Amino acid sequence: LLVCGVTGCVMEPEPTLRLGTNVWPGYAPLYLAHVLHPADTLPLHLVEYQSSTEVLRAFRNNAIDAAALTLDEAMLLAESGEDPRILLVLDVSMGADALIARGAVKNLRAIKGRRVGVENGAVGAYMLSRALQAAGLDMREVHIVPLTVAEHEDAFARGTVDAVITFEPVRTRLLARGGRSLFDSEQIPGEIVDVLVVRKSFLDHHPVVVRNVLRAWFRSLDHYRTQPAAALPPMAAFLGLTETETQRALAGMHLPDFKENLVLLAGTSPTLGVPAQRLSALMLQQQLLYRPVETAGLFHSATLESLAP
Repeated sequence: LLVCGVTGCVMEPEPTLRLGTNVWPGYAPLYLAHVLHPADTLPLHLVEYQSSTEVLRAFRNNAIDAAALTLDEAMLLAESGEDPRILLVLDVSMGADALIARGAVKNLRAIKGRRVGVENGAVGAYMLSRALQAAGLDMREVHIVPLTVAEHEDAFARGTVDAVITFEPVRTRLLARGGRSLFDSEQIPGEIVDVLVVRKSFLDHHPVVVRNVLRAWFRSLDHYRTQPAAALPPMAAFLGLTETETQRALAGMHLPDFKENLVLLAGTSPTLGVPAQRLSALMLQQQLLYRPVETAGLFHSATLESLAP
């Protein structure tokens, strides 16, 4: 970065990308990247928050430049004028989001009239609506109990809910407590997606930094796929799970590689466009969005395409 003043021009070092995350298996390769790259070679500072709500707040307050979020959360940022750009699809949930029930609830239809805990967000609402659709029920036939993810395990253990819409790593822990999975994202493939968003102003001013972070992400994926024994310990430490539990959690999602990301985000008709429009419509219906979001304008594939050999 060249900065000029009355005394001449000097090169200022590029900044570090401040990226906010919360605990989710699909984000674990970001932490693996720090193991694979010396600190002075990777322009990335990971800021861990307790929940995605805190990540969103940090983005809005300019405390971070980028975030790992669900697609619906990226839309919330866009609606509030934060100008995010989706650069990567980090993961596609294939079972990692689920409706977990206590022992008395034997099947999906049996949630009728029951108390179902769910986060007040689009993914929770979407998962619940799809589960109810599969059961032949509607929202009026269950008692919805608003819960943050931090409250899921306690509410489940105390019996204050009969079932909960949750996700990894809480899903794994609830199953270990005797919970029963009645519906999960494997039954709606391609519909629950996590993405990397970067503020447009940072992307415009520091494209090399962003490109290096994307390159590190794909190196982490390659390392996990080719050397899982070496990759699992730092990922498990991030998730607070054993290595075996981490493998099971990661088995519930798909981590798209470089070529798949191009298909999802690039071109005039990116594959992610259809589920994005469907999710936007649901968010409007559930009053999670108050105006339509131009989903196509969220996608930025130029940095991704620049990594092509």
